Amino acid sequence: AAQLDIDPSLCFGDDGGAVGESIGLEKGFKTMWNPPAVDNMMARNDEQSLKALGEAYKGAVDAIGFQNLAPKKIQDTLRQGGTFVFKGDRPLLDHVDAKVGDNCEIEDILFVLN
Repeated sequence: AAQLDIDPSLCFGDDGGAVGESIGLEKGFKTMWNPPAVDNMMARNDEQSLKALGEAYKGAVDAIGFQNLAPKKIQDTLRQGGTFVFKGDRPLLDHVDAKVGDNCEIEDILFVLN
């Protein structure tokens, strides 16, 4: 959050996955295999965008270290997440990722913020 100049108190990370488990987010190896999502991700990435992604990843490693880019417990990397936007205690957006690549559309997020 600090690197993006966002107030950290406005962000939430579920280290350990307790909240994810309480709301029924999927976990485990079965959630990681989604061929249509992988195909879609590869179709929208060209050599330039993949190079930019690699450079961004390297920049993150250089800035905070490799160990800080993943959850402390390796089993937490096999956990799906979601996008949840609130205004106070009122939910504006609730998107649960069913599998890898099933991310919330940025347009949906921007719509509820406007």
